[in-house]
Amino acid sequence: MQIFARIKPANFYLLFLVIGSLLVSTVEVLAYWRDAEPSSEIVAAWPVIFLVLLVLWVVEDSKAQPGIEKPFEFEFLVFIWAIPYLPYYLWRTRRWRGMWLLTGLVLLYFLGYLGQWAVYLSY
Repeated sequence: MQIFARIKPANFYLLFLVIGSLLVSTVEVLAYWRDAEPSSEIVAAWPVIFLVLLVLWVVEDSKAQPGIEKPFEFEFLVFIWAIPYLPYYLWRTRRWRGMWLLTGLVLLYFLGYLGQWAVYLSY
């Protein structure tokens, strides 16, 4: 537990995003490889879970950013406008490093599809 004590709260959400994406993409790729339909409810709900975890990360991360103005309903606004706000937020807080992070998040979201594509190309 000492390891987790040093991790910032915002980074827990990124850790869950990575672990969840890896698990869900593994299920999707194995199901595609066996020519079956993934029947797990988690796989079906993962896009929504991914969005919620991403919004929670932005909200937590913005607490450490002094240049980000946060209105009263900031959490709700980030959830509603997550797709257009995320690139702006990452550019505003991290510049080019943020664009690399955005690219990584997009690849993480489509990891299952990329794995299925790799299986398709290997046949």
